[in-house]
Amino acid sequence: MTNNDLLHSFLHNKFDKIPFELYYFQQIDQPAQFVYAHGDIEINKSKFVIPTSSKDEKMIIQTDGESTRISFFYPENEKVLFYLACPTIDQFKDELDSFYLIFSYLNIKNKMKAKDAELASMLESTRSITSSLELQEVLNSIITHALSVIPAADVGYLQLYDEKTERLIPRASVGFNDQLRATKLKSGESITGKVFKDGSPVIYYSRFEIYQGMATLSEDNFHYIQESFNNAKIKALISVPLILENKAFGVMTVQQLESQGQLSNNDLNLLQIFTAQAAIAIKNANLYKNAQDRLDEITILTKQLTEKNELLLKRAEIHETLTQLSLQNKSVEFIIFEINRIMNRDVFFFDYLETELYQKMNVANQQAMTDEFSQNFSNKKTPFYIDSFYQNETKTYIYPILSDRVSLGCFAIPLYTPLSALDIVTIEQASSVLALEMTKRKTQAEVYYKKTQELFHDLLHTKNPAKLEEIGESLGINKNSIYTVLLLKVDSYRDLFTLENEIHRLIIKIKRHIPEKRKIIFGFHNKVTILLPTNTYDEIDDLIVKLQAQLFKWGEQAETLIYAGLSTSHHGIHSISKSYDEAKKSLSYAISRRKTGIIYYQKMGINRLFITQSSSEIENYTNEILSPLRTVKARKNELEKTLFTYIKSNKSTIDSAEKLHIHKNTLYQRLKKIEDLLQLDLENPDDFLQVQLAIHLYESFPQHENTL
Repeated sequence: MTNNDLLHSFLHNKFDKIPFELYYFQQIDQPAQFVYAHGDIEINKSKFVIPTSSKDEKMIIQTDGESTRISFFYPENEKVLFYLACPTIDQFKDELDSFYLIFSYLNIKNKMKAKDAELASMLESTRSITSSLELQEVLNSIITHALSVIPAADVGYLQLYDEKTERLIPRASVGFNDQLRATKLKSGESITGKVFKDGSPVIYYSRFEIYQGMATLSEDNFHYIQESFNNAKIKALISVPLILENKAFGVMTVQQLESQGQLSNNDLNLLQIFTAQAAIAIKNANLYKNAQDRLDEITILTKQLTEKNELLLKRAEIHETLTQLSLQNKSVEFIIFEINRIMNRDVFFFDYLETELYQKMNVANQQAMTDEFSQNFSNKKTPFYIDSFYQNETKTYIYPILSDRVSLGCFAIPLYTPLSALDIVTIEQASSVLALEMTKRKTQAEVYYKKTQELFHDLLHTKNPAKLEEIGESLGINKNSIYTVLLLKVDSYRDLFTLENEIHRLIIKIKRHIPEKRKIIFGFHNKVTILLPTNTYDEIDDLIVKLQAQLFKWGEQAETLIYAGLSTSHHGIHSISKSYDEAKKSLSYAISRRKTGIIYYQKMGINRLFITQSSSEIENYTNEILSPLRTVKARKNELEKTLFTYIKSNKSTIDSAEKLHIHKNTLYQRLKKIEDLLQLDLENPDDFLQVQLAIHLYESFPQHENTL
């Protein structure tokens, strides 16, 4: 409180000759504030019992015989003490009411000053909390300035309601540690939960009241609050809801620990006014945050759209470049070179149909790499990574190229640096162009195969020599060469498209190992026909050795079986039909025997006589001879096994008995039973030949599971 000239003038006029002292108490139980003194006064204040309150009187007069003290009491627990250096105030009794009113001016003046300070603090705090639009910064500023608006408070925190978790979450605090942030209060829980639920502020003047209000606090939340600050010092508390549009969205709480004075209803009203402004500031910060988030989202989307647009433009450009190369009939090697240039990195391409590896750099062991691709990557349908690629420990990206779910080839890209979005676009566009290019080449090959097959069919069935030579010229073959026919059959695939690819790959592989220019090779369904021209009969042997090795290697790598039949070699174009028939018989024999590899016609021996016989006729013949040995009794005595062993041992009783692990006498007994059952004499050449032929046909043309 400041000195006031009017008050001083009044006091001097009344008590010019009497020394005095004037004190003001904002609250009765608070220390006095010295206001003014006049003259030299020595008062033993300990002689006076200072009254703390007066319910019925406005003033109390006390004297010790030497001096007088008057206590003036005002509303809201305010008090003024007036000491006079005189034993009595009888001369002033009529003016005591005037004194009461005059001294009330101190109260009014002090309140006005306090209100001015409160208003100034409120305005400053409001300006501060609305100076920022960053949400967390606003929340921190609100709780900090709330304590400046309520000087009697020491600590405080602000909670906001989280709609997702349905809990009040501390978002800003002063005087608390990080443990406070772990509290999560339900609506209605403890003091702040109830304030939030009811939308009404509360003020507690004692620890007892506070702990009563916290009775519903959960054990976990109580632990976190206890750990967050020294709760033992708490004296009083004010908690006020944050409300916007008649709906609470948070709570602000301040607490008194050590500050002088007492939290009052006036503080409660001030905090309510402040929280009303704080709610608006929070709303504005939230609106700004939402707008900023939306702007950031729009910025990101705009950037993504821009990037996608750029990628689409690049995609169109890359597609146009590669398509033009395809339309210009540029080689696959040239297209791969262009892809390397566009991506500015090493890009390898394996053509699964042609079994060819295209690359930017030279590779020493080409065959090893093509084998690795053929065996490990041909069945993959989606992109994948491998840890190493051809003795290179760098991770490599493998991108299959498909047509109707069948692999045509794949890219292999060592990832010295990560693939960019543009790299992915380039790979996708390149794969579609290459798929079309490879399909086009395969289609051209299939057209060639079909045309060649038709001409070859005419060649086989033409008897007119002149016409035969004309067809030979169309096929590009010399009428005077020595010809050998090799027929191959691949076990059928369920997927016709896959079968066509396998036939195409097989033909490409064979072509690379038969360098003769005049050869004819084509595929039809699951068969491959090869016409091999040579100048001498001996040359064919070298070719067959090479082909045998390739077919063996193919059988190891592929998941299918290949049967092959080879004719003998014959001179002249007119003998090709004969060679073809022999190759057909050899192939038929290989299939019936389930023998892979090449079956030579000239090595089939007696089997040539029966190759044209139907399987049913052969089966009937073997059954007519051997069926008596398949009765239950005969099986028990192993008669059929005994006969087979005896014939294969060239009728040697010693060898047969040893192989059957029986005594010679037992063997003689069995042979006698066999002769009786078959009604044959094994010593008779004709009878022996019948039995020997039946056993040979049974083993050479099996129709059922062997019973031995």
